[in-house]
Amino acid sequence: MKVCLFEWNAGGHHNFYAQAFADALAGHADVVLAASDQLLESLDCSRIEVRSLGEARPRPGSGPATDKATLAKREIELLRQAVEETRPDHAAVLFADPILRWLAAAPRFPCKLSIFIMFATAHFPRAHGLSLSARERISAEYKELNVRRWRRRPDANEIFGLDPEAVRRWQRQRGAAARWIPEPGLELEPQPLSGPERHGCFMFGHIDERKGMDRLVAALAAGCEDLELSIYGAVAPEYRERLEAELAEMRACGVVLDTDFTRVPYADAMARMASARCALLSFGWRPAGSRVLLEAAVARTPVVVSDDCAVGRLVERHGLGLTAPPSEPTKLREAILALALDPGATDRYAENMRRYAEELHGDRFPIEVRAAFGLN
Repeated sequence: MKVCLFEWNAGGHHNFYAQAFADALAGHADVVLAASDQLLESLDCSRIEVRSLGEARPRPGSGPATDKATLAKREIELLRQAVEETRPDHAAVLFADPILRWLAAAPRFPCKLSIFIMFATAHFPRAHGLSLSARERISAEYKELNVRRWRRRPDANEIFGLDPEAVRRWQRQRGAAARWIPEPGLELEPQPLSGPERHGCFMFGHIDERKGMDRLVAALAAGCEDLELSIYGAVAPEYRERLEAELAEMRACGVVLDTDFTRVPYADAMARMASARCALLSFGWRPAGSRVLLEAAVARTPVVVSDDCAVGRLVERHGLGLTAPPSEPTKLREAILALALDPGATDRYAENMRRYAEELHGDRFPIEVRAAFGLN
């Protein structure tokens, strides 16, 4: 069997999931990765065939012909060209969210097609008790309409989702199969330090306005003198100036910062995770899943996250740390200090973190991915 993985984007989770899908399928099928040059340069493609898509997908609104509709139509053209040239039995779009509306209406492809939807929110009110604004609700339901349209296509194979509650909703509806895929396991697992050996807080990952740094600044504006905070990760170019101003505000309030915005070796980042008393996740958006949550669980590091997102519900349900309303600085500060100042917190959460990392995720990712293509 031949499987074509398609990813026009580059950076962050796009690179990570492309590598994870390729590794899961290599050795079980002939795999070709059709991807941007930037993504291909960052991956180990020694066991698979590659096909260049040229420059990575531009950011919407970043120049001429970069509106959402034009980019989506161009991406679908690239997908069709890749499928026609590589002639796979199956193709998988590894980030279908921005093209879903147009993909659902596109002419039939010559092979079975699977899609990975990373962000779905229509289930938030019923499944997680989370409210949506009128605009968010309309957007979420429109996305679900296009999910249903795509799943009725004769070339639809499976739809992958990060949030199991979203997948359960899809599974109750007619159409192509829906499958929850857990986070891929970590190749590098750090040795967690004991509670007394740990210090400070750690924030890790791609840094842009979605991290909610402004809310973190507000939370740490008082009563956090000498609090140690390490921030590692790549910074979105358009956010760099704003981030520098926010870091200056935190330093002025007495927070002791350790920052590294270069390409930090993963081993170094995970070693810092395993030495921190708490990990700070996102306070600015509502993700369906979190890779950093799994990394924190493997390192046995409890987390602080917003209470208004699906990841917050995961943290509450599995006992992985504390949640707080991101728009209330006092409550967010209390949650951070409750973990950062308590050397015994790590031990209290350790078993819950272990179960989340090993029993809920563990080695399940490649099994689920291969099953979608009938390869187990």
